[in-house]
Amino acid sequence: MLSLTIVLSGCSSIVLPHQKKRPDFLPEYLFKSKKQKARYFKAYNKTLSLFPVKYEEIDVQTRFGPAHIIVSGPKNGQPLVLLHGMDASSTMWYPNIKAFSKTHRVYAVDYIMDAGKSVLKTDPLNNQEVVLFYSDVFDQLKLKSVDLLGTSRGGWIAAWLAIQPENRIRKLVLMSPAQVFGMVDYKIFPAMWFKMFPSRKSLAKTMKAFATHPEKVHPYFQNQFYIASKFGDSRPQVTKMMPFSKDELEKITVPTLFLSGDNDCMNGDSACEKAKEHVPNITIVKIPDSGHFMNTDQSELVNKEVMKFLN
Repeated sequence: MLSLTIVLSGCSSIVLPHQKKRPDFLPEYLFKSKKQKARYFKAYNKTLSLFPVKYEEIDVQTRFGPAHIIVSGPKNGQPLVLLHGMDASSTMWYPNIKAFSKTHRVYAVDYIMDAGKSVLKTDPLNNQEVVLFYSDVFDQLKLKSVDLLGTSRGGWIAAWLAIQPENRIRKLVLMSPAQVFGMVDYKIFPAMWFKMFPSRKSLAKTMKAFATHPEKVHPYFQNQFYIASKFGDSRPQVTKMMPFSKDELEKITVPTLFLSGDNDCMNGDSACEKAKEHVPNITIVKIPDSGHFMNTDQSELVNKEVMKFLN
């Protein structure tokens, strides 16, 4: 098999299998014009200005294209990898990053098939290739053992990585994961409508469906979220995110924290019961007065529970 050796400044080289690249004449996977991309990046950077900690933005090469990562926290801290929700990008962690960065070296990774600054250079990834993408990221960052936190679609990906036979996860946090423990509720319809027909009006309805306190979602982030759906073709691929079977859930053997909101359209009581029954080493915490967007609804409580579990 053909291989490609990629060397990054400050990182050791790794050998990556050659992948079929998208033809140069095709537009980018996510944005169809430079103007749309520039508008999104401007909104992304504006939300990033809300980060109350020192950080750096880096790009590491993978076999599928460059992965963009926001890095913060002490260099000798336990690695904590953050996987964001659909169209949210790594800027969504602005209410949490200060708490997470106190003890951990935090790596917030922009998903390569979603709105953000990572750039897909190949055909869309299947689920096994998603595993390879994050494996490449961990290799380039020289991460041998990580704490992994994922929310919404990022939560599904985090659980998917955790059931792989050779993963590097020390502890796992699933923050209102999408379709890990069952199908999503009909209450997410406003979000699906917004995805198909993005407008400021449908955005407001999505915020109300996903958050008990939509007023806590900063206008900078709401604008970025809107532009991501308006101009970014992230292709949610819901059919590739089916609920996990009993046998699959039993493969999640690392210590796991499952956070569910008491008004969570993604995870109700049945999801908590399934998690308790089939995940061997799980702690379940209900976050009061919160919905799917619990990291903004109840940021202080979420931060406290996450850090208590990880530390």
